[in-house]
Amino acid sequence: MEVDKYAALREAVEKIELVDGHAHNIVALDSPFPLLRCFSEADSDDALSFVPHCLSFKRSLRDIAELYGCEASLQGIETHRRSLGLQSISSKCFGAAKIAAILIDDGLELDKMHDLEWHRSCVPVVHRVLRIEVLAQKILNEETPDGSEWTLDIFTEIFVAKLKSLADRVVSLKSIAAYRSGLEINPNVDKKDAENGLIEVLSAGKPVHIQNKSFIDYVFICGLEVALCFDLPIQIHTGFGDKDLDLRFSNPLYLRALLEDSRFLKCRIILLHASYPFSREASYLASVYPQCQSLVSMG
Repeated sequence: MEVDKYAALREAVEKIELVDGHAHNIVALDSPFPLLRCFSEADSDDALSFVPHCLSFKRSLRDIAELYGCEASLQGIETHRRSLGLQSISSKCFGAAKIAAILIDDGLELDKMHDLEWHRSCVPVVHRVLRIEVLAQKILNEETPDGSEWTLDIFTEIFVAKLKSLADRVVSLKSIAAYRSGLEINPNVDKKDAENGLIEVLSAGKPVHIQNKSFIDYVFICGLEVALCFDLPIQIHTGFGDKDLDLRFSNPLYLRALLEDSRFLKCRIILLHASYPFSREASYLASVYPQCQSLVSMG
């Protein structure tokens, strides 16, 4: 009988506990968020109707049914989840995956999502990741402290102060600049351009949705400066995502100007989702820039 030369390695991999470095909140069983969305980035009914025919779905369905000990169908899995209860089934899944800690980006707002404290009943260690663009939007959706018009200086003072006040309660910052304006972030964005960008954002009315590139770049650099000050990593969405993302501009190679900037050589920059389908590019960046890491994450 041939000896399995990888047996020791396989045994070690099976035993080791994992950290999910980028996750999102679990939603209640009666949330309108469909279970099919867990298997695809598709968000329309027409697109979701094709998901059950995908090989990845069929493989996942088989694995989940084996773990649950139920019928290998979507209906069978959903029925089993409801009969067992969300907390119990979540603990079962985390335990089977040997996930000992999760870092949750709660900036993705889902209907009926559970808070961080709820997740601590399923996983020993739970920490928060703070999405900086969402924080900026929440600030701008409020009035200024003295009721005056928003200016870049007023925003910066409040935004930076809020980030600093939360620094000891989060384990990382997170940016979705890739979704809004792409990853060609200008580390030397002009304050006048950022001010004009802020005016454009506010002129669109409330609720505020930040889209202007100069203002997004400015928010990112403010966040990066705070992250550096508190030795916090910053996670950056790279690669694939929902259909409102322009995949062409989520290639991490666009970050080169930022990575070359001497002010940020000591930053800890995390490229999320292994930048797929730009995984080779992410691996290259991680090999030549010591401040850069590529993360394969579940979220």
